[in-house]
Order: sequence, then C-alpha cells, then structure tokens
Amino acid sequence: MRDKIILPFLALIALIVTFSSPVSNADQARSYAITKWDGDCSGSQRDWWDDMCMKWRNTMKNKGWSVWWNNFNLVRVSKFVDPAISAWGVDNGSSGIDQGNATMLCTHGGYDGNGWYGKMHTKENGECAVNLNQMKLGTATGGKLRFLHLSSCNSIRWDQKEKWFGPAAGKVHVITGFHGLMYIGYYYVGEYGDLANEGFSRGVGKVWVDRMHHVDHWYNVWKTVCPIALGFGDTETASAAALNERYNSKYPDRSAYWMTYRWKSGCDPDGASKLPN
Repeated sequence: MRDKIILPFLALIALIVTFSSPVSNADQARSYAITKWDGDCSGSQRDWWDDMCMKWRNTMKNKGWSVWWNNFNLVRVSKFVDPAISAWGVDNGSSGIDQGNATMLCTHGGYDGNGWYGKMHTKENGECAVNLNQMKLGTATGGKLRFLHLSSCNSIRWDQKEKWFGPAAGKVHVITGFHGLMYIGYYYVGEYGDLANEGFSRGVGKVWVDRMHHVDHWYNVWKTVCPIALGFGDTETASAAALNERYNSKYPDRSAYWMTYRWKSGCDPDGASKLPN
C-alpha cells in the first residue's frame, strides 16, 4: 500500500476563478448505472452493474442518507458536464452528478489523450461519452459533490491521474477509480456495500483501495483489480487528510492545489502496466 503527494503547476492557479454556492445540510448519495446498451450508444451488456451501484446506494440509505438514481436510458452526457465548460451541461441540475454529496457511476470506461471517458446509454448533443475534461465537480462551480466513485475501467490510469486536477478544480474532495480493467459480476456486489458501510468509520479513499483490490489466483473467482484513490487539497497536508475523510466527516471544501494518491504496490491488472512498488 502506498500514498504519494504531488503538486501541479501553480502558475495555472491564478487563472482559476471560483464561485460559491450554498450547500444543503441533507446528505445525498446518487448513482448512475447501465447494464444493457440498447439505445443509440454501443457497449457490451453487463447484467450485474446496476446491482453493484444499488448495493452501495442502499447501504448509504441504511446509514441515514437520502438516495437518488438514474439508470439505463436516463444516463446521458449532459448530466455529467459542467456548464462552466459547456453551456448545455446540467451537472448542477436536479438530475446532475454534482447534486449528490457522494456519487457512483457504473459504466464502461476507456481513455484517450484527454484521460478517462465514460460511455453513455443514449446519444445527446452528438456525444455517447463524457470526457473528464468536461467535468468540474464540487462547490466552486455550483455543485455539492465531495466523493466521486467511478466503477469504470481505466478511470484512474496511473500515467493519467494528474488529469483529474481539472475536475477537482471544483473542490471535490476525493475521486476513486481503477487503473486498467475492473470487472462486473455477482461476487463483486458485496464490496460496494462494504465501501458504504465502512466509509462511515474510516477514510473513504482508503476503504476503496482496500475493498476493491483483488488478485487473480487459480483457486478463486477474482480477476486482478487495481483501485486508486485521489485526495485533493490546498496544502500537502490537506490532500493527504482527504483520504481519511469519512462520508459523515464533512471536511472543508479546498482548492485542488495538491493531490495525494493511494494504490496497492505492485498491482498488475489486465489492460494496463504493473503499478509501482
């Protein structure tokens, strides 16, 4: 297990203008899931993906949070795009990703020169995927999001993790995802409930890395899965502390000048290189 801290190019910080907005006292968990791509966007069917998202969401509900979800044909790109980037984006709207305090997205993921992209069910504005460079998450641009969970392949590739500084400019606290491929199936459902359950007693970022990690052996059903968690803050100390934030902690919203990342040393997934020790 490793944590490491990095600092972006500070010259860019002066160019960022932030806007404040009131944050509701009612905590809400949101999820978006696709299992069958039967609209006008393509993707291989994954029957258990909505169960994985739902297990997390229902456990959050059992912990006292309100819950909200959109599945299947309701998963469209505008709900993940910030209007500060594209005028047609509605991520701060009633069905947007940034109106939850913690949000889980369960969908196919890929990557290109801009970083991760997540597949949508139905084409909107000519697009079948949201790219991370269309996102800005948190209170700085009118949202509420503190925790973003990406149940999606390639969502935090090791060599592209710094690209998440863009979405984090919105002052989101923690972003979690996977280096390389992740997998979907009934035997992965329980760990999504574990994430929600344990995330109230210890750091959500650390729980993600511990619970989502698997190693493929001949005697088990698992594929090797390499989770990564990113914590953001305005100082080195604050970014490291973000990985200790629990769902119910409500740490202050901070500018994303620093990033601390956590991973499993030497994890060697399908679809990506082996992680460093």
